Amino acid sequence: MLYLLLAIVCGATYSVFFKLFACRGVDSLQAIAFNYLTAFALGTAFACVSGDFVVPTGVASWGTAVLLGATFVGAFVLMARSTALTGVTLTTVASRVSLVIPVVCSFLLFPEGDVPRWWAVAVILAAMVMMFVPSGEKRTQQRLQRASLLLYPLGVWILFGVNNFGLKWAQSVLIAPQESAAFSAIIFLFAVMFAVVALMVRRDKRGFEWGALVGGVTLGVANFFVTWGMLRGLAEVPASIFFPTYHTTIVALVAVVGTVAFKERLSKVQWTGVAVAVLGIVMFFV
Repeated sequence: MLYLLLAIVCGATYSVFFKLFACRGVDSLQAIAFNYLTAFALGTAFACVSGDFVVPTGVASWGTAVLLGATFVGAFVLMARSTALTGVTLTTVASRVSLVIPVVCSFLLFPEGDVPRWWAVAVILAAMVMMFVPSGEKRTQQRLQRASLLLYPLGVWILFGVNNFGLKWAQSVLIAPQESAAFSAIIFLFAVMFAVVALMVRRDKRGFEWGALVGGVTLGVANFFVTWGMLRGLAEVPASIFFPTYHTTIVALVAVVGTVAFKERLSKVQWTGVAVAVLGIVMFFV
């Protein structure tokens, strides 16, 4: 259970870190670059120490790693923006319920696999609709502005789902089990490259920030140990217990942090959506 607890604690830090970056004016893109550099270094070190570092050689594997490196960066950039504008709770829920995307896509591409629990998919999609209902502003212009901001958590939902499906696709079709550690490290390396390119081409040039370095390294440690904790935890705890506990606890923890620490306010409909999302996640695995 210690590995499950480690994965939960580290997984709950993503949105919280990005909220802190926004509150303190830290350059989130620099932090994202340092995050993936840290994750790459830790992943490589752990794989080398364990002797489990077999580099994939297929062109398709490397092409998929490049694409995933880009979408990994895109997902974190959207998460940083979404957290700053819509809050940690909505952003975290969007990232957690993205699990419906790889499940449905896997069924469509691999029909011989398990049939998704379609009622759970319907419940989660209903939760998404409720969470994305703008708060009760009286003026139409305010409602439209609020609605436009909700495109950010929607983007988080899509990109996190794409990333999860990409990893599942690679593990199912492209790479051998002994290549998983190196494949993950390669994705992180390409993510660093894309983040550096984004820093070079963006308009608002900002110099090196120690806060971004410290925050990025800390986020990178959490990023790595989420994956490591999940892999080790799943070896001890059945998936039917691990995944619902992992996802729902993260949602609950971040909702408390968002309300208490950051004074976030959700509408009654949005809180209902959060509760329905938790129910939908549990239904997926029970």
